[in-house]
Amino acid sequence: MSKPIPSARTKQGKVPQRKAEESRGRNSKADEGTENPGVMDAPSVSQATEFAVTKSGRKLRAPEAPGTQDSERSQQRSKTCLQLSKAGSAKPVDESGGHLGQLYSRSASADLFESSEMAAAALAMPSQDVVLRIKKRAKALTLKQKEITKAAGIFNGFIDPFISYLKACPERPYFKKVTKLTTGSYYEFVKIDHPDEFDVMLALPVQSYLYTEVDDWNGLYYKVTLLRQSRGFPKPFLLEDGNTVSPVKVLEEFRKHVSQFIASSYDVPSPGWKMKLSRKKQNSPAATVVMLNDKGDEVVSIDLVPALEISPPWPDSCGVGKDVEKWLGKKTKLRNNPFYFVAKQPRGHNDKEVWRISFSHIEKEILNNHGNTKTCCESHHTKCCRKICIRLLKSLLKDLKKKYPRQLSHLCSYYAKTSFFHTLTQWKEDSDWRPSDIASCFLRVLDDFIQHVENTNLPYFLIPNCNLFYSFPPKDLKFLLECLREQKGNGLQAFV
Repeated sequence: MSKPIPSARTKQGKVPQRKAEESRGRNSKADEGTENPGVMDAPSVSQATEFAVTKSGRKLRAPEAPGTQDSERSQQRSKTCLQLSKAGSAKPVDESGGHLGQLYSRSASADLFESSEMAAAALAMPSQDVVLRIKKRAKALTLKQKEITKAAGIFNGFIDPFISYLKACPERPYFKKVTKLTTGSYYEFVKIDHPDEFDVMLALPVQSYLYTEVDDWNGLYYKVTLLRQSRGFPKPFLLEDGNTVSPVKVLEEFRKHVSQFIASSYDVPSPGWKMKLSRKKQNSPAATVVMLNDKGDEVVSIDLVPALEISPPWPDSCGVGKDVEKWLGKKTKLRNNPFYFVAKQPRGHNDKEVWRISFSHIEKEILNNHGNTKTCCESHHTKCCRKICIRLLKSLLKDLKKKYPRQLSHLCSYYAKTSFFHTLTQWKEDSDWRPSDIASCFLRVLDDFIQHVENTNLPYFLIPNCNLFYSFPPKDLKFLLECLREQKGNGLQAFV
């Protein structure tokens, strides 16, 4: 059944409006992509540290010079890694590692080591060719400061006047209380290739509400109703019952505001340039605007996402697990933040009046405050390679999708980010992510993503009972698994 969830303090009346926090993290734009992976000695696979895990996952086998029979057993072990099945039991999986080195599973290896020194000693040791490919690709993904400055100027020159327009629009003052919340890879400092895409959530506060979980979606989709009529909430956003907040109406009205602003109030930065509102994408919660230069080429695109801002507490199905507390610390108060609903419906769902929950702001905060020590990646402090690893994984998936656009049409970078979050909770110490170990660290991240694909299970990071692969066609997911295994076996030829 659906679960009605009342807002906080409804008996006392209105819920206080909370402004969305604009935390950009400790890094500056100048830090984007500037990590410099150090030089790493890369012994051959045969020299890699080898270990075996018992069912309890506690015994470490030291390397030894193998005899004839031992050599055969050693080769067999190098092709097998422990993997957790959906039920949580360990099972051997035949996996060809090619030239990438020792294979291991996140769940088994995370429990295996009680110190970061032991964990680092058991990192995969890829061949020198693979190390060079990874480092070369990592360097190529660095954003150019000149491009950042240009793109940021275009973005700020649009978004600030647009918000002022929304707050001052006298004919339809429906969005005058919105707050800006920058999200997405640019503000998480994990953007790859070019700074040509921006994401902004424009949050509309909701007071005295009730949100009801939609059946069969494990806490991902909701309906939102007002407990009573509110003068502060725009009536054009409500259905005929006068209480149900309509995502369809909110997005339609928002697109009208965007179109009117471009036509009447916005000045392009250069002669001959044009800002254009793109056609609505099916089931997209965003109104996308695109800046075209005088040749008609796309320079920058901006996803403008209207959202409902909901005060805490979070729904029962959402939360931050103990692994996150061990990684970021028990004092991390992520659940004290509001959450958001955006106008996105389940794939194949007939009812369009459904909202999807969003924690984009929480994900940005996690990535920008990613260290086990609070000084990680700050100036004059220890650097890590976490963000380089997520960029590399996004780049690999982008290459695969470009090569196989039909088979991998459902593949998106959010899968990479979600899998990466799970990896971070298992490898908590900053010493697990030394820049000098960039190649081995990336292969660990890649192994974890492959494990999720093989299990056909990728839990939403903050909604653990929701599998993000629910909408990924099984045939296409199997094809993705074959592509990833091929990349591992061929030494990451996509990076050549």
